[in-house]
Amino acid sequence: MSEAAVRLSIVIITWNELGNLERCLRSLLDKVDFSRDEVIVVDNGSTDGSAEFVATLPQIRYFPLERNFGVGPARNRGLFLARGKYCMTLDNDTIFLTGDPGSIVEDFFLSHPDAGVVGFELLNIDRSRQDSTRRFPRFYQPIAARVPLSRRLGFVRRELERHLMLDTRFEEENDPMEVDYVLGANQTFTKEVAALLMGYDDRIFFGPEDAEFCVRTRKMGLRNYYSRRISVIHDYKRRTRKFSKLTLKHLAGFAYMLRKHGGVYRYSLSERR
Repeated sequence: MSEAAVRLSIVIITWNELGNLERCLRSLLDKVDFSRDEVIVVDNGSTDGSAEFVATLPQIRYFPLERNFGVGPARNRGLFLARGKYCMTLDNDTIFLTGDPGSIVEDFFLSHPDAGVVGFELLNIDRSRQDSTRRFPRFYQPIAARVPLSRRLGFVRRELERHLMLDTRFEEENDPMEVDYVLGANQTFTKEVAALLMGYDDRIFFGPEDAEFCVRTRKMGLRNYYSRRISVIHDYKRRTRKFSKLTLKHLAGFAYMLRKHGGVYRYSLSERR
């Protein structure tokens, strides 16, 4: 397949999660039109047999890294290698449900030339809707999310509810629906936008690279959307709710994002209304 012919590049990063990766890739094999689209796996230095498994799938492009570079940096390597006009990030703990995503993505961007990022529908294992859309946070949102006692304060509780969009009845909203940002488990954008933004910010190891990317598309004058035209099960397990080294890296990334943009809440749709 020539580079000019590639339509959609699906970029998956992994790190020692062979079971998830195998389930994810097998769900894609009969959904993706490999004559026009491609699937790229960037491996952050796995030692669990992931390379040997992917070697059994000639349709998949596989790129191993020597160590764990983090989420944003690994995704950037996938975006650099992507040959498609459109790029989709996909977490390895997903199960793809919708066939021919390339055609759907192409139709979406042709009908929404103002789109920066679109996040398609993520579902829980029981097929209920997952909370995959967010409003840009205020600086104390990480406290509200991780310290339950703090939610006894009304303004803290309200911030968490605002951030998670708990006031929104998604089943009554138009499709697509404009939002501040969508989770990086599924973000889709044009390769041109990714190039203009130079991808995700390499300084963010693990979260909130997805929110920061959407801040920059908004600052470009583009719109971010949520759409149900593609459905994906996301076996979501929060890794930063309990304090750990990963939590500290996440909080450091959050603080960095706020410093970089002078706060991000002011870019929220709620501030424009």
